[in-house]
Amino acid sequence: MKATSVFHEKHILNNRATGNVAIAELKIWKVIRSKDYPLGRKYPLFLVADGHILLGIDNHKPKGSHLHLGNRELPYLYRNERSLLADFWEFARKAGFEP
Repeated sequence: MKATSVFHEKHILNNRATGNVAIAELKIWKVIRSKDYPLGRKYPLFLVADGHILLGIDNHKPKGSHLHLGNRELPYLYRNERSLLADFWEFARKAGFEP
């Protein structure tokens, strides 16, 4: 079975404080459950400005689910798609970007 897209959005956002522009692209795919994707989901959600990652949540192998905040990578606990999207937008708001 190939990956099946279950969610895809792309937004151009402005930072309310600085006026900087960023692009948010959020994708979620249904994939076969495996040791790499035990919940059957693959997701890259990223906020990028001037070629730099400001924020990202993804679960590529071999790292599994993790969070990018600027140059830092931290573990991320995936609960469900709804929480994943809510968490992404909460981090984006904290960085000054509104959907």
